Amino acid sequence: MNGKILALLGASILATLSGTASAQSILTATAKNTTPVTTTFSSPSGCQGTNTFGSLLSNQSQTSNIISPFSTSNGCSIRYTRADNSRYCNWVLSRTRSSLTGPWNYPTVTTTKSSTGVTCTSSITSVDASGNWSVSLTIAP
Repeated sequence: MNGKILALLGASILATLSGTASAQSILTATAKNTTPVTTTFSSPSGCQGTNTFGSLLSNQSQTSNIISPFSTSNGCSIRYTRADNSRYCNWVLSRTRSSLTGPWNYPTVTTTKSSTGVTCTSSITSVDASGNWSVSLTIAP
């Protein structure tokens, strides 16, 4: 009898941990182009999950919800390049946690640009305890 109770308790704990481990987090990224020309999208280091970004016309923005297949990290590499002079903004977005049940670290955004003549900004707009977060990215003249 005690063995059966322990077995049921163990199975219940494993099921709970499995559910927690398989939880997916979402990175919601919004990219905005305020340059006078079209910008093209690329992802030099890839994304943890599928993104829906594409080229942005002048003064256009686009939002992508990127669902990570991993339980301990989410992120994406996003690059927008100006069509007229090939100047670009590159953002590496990342959020991690050390274990399947541990707390999520605060997200980071690393921004680089090709040269002068382009301005790249980012702003983390929301963060929650489930690993979900939102960021706004802008490429400007």
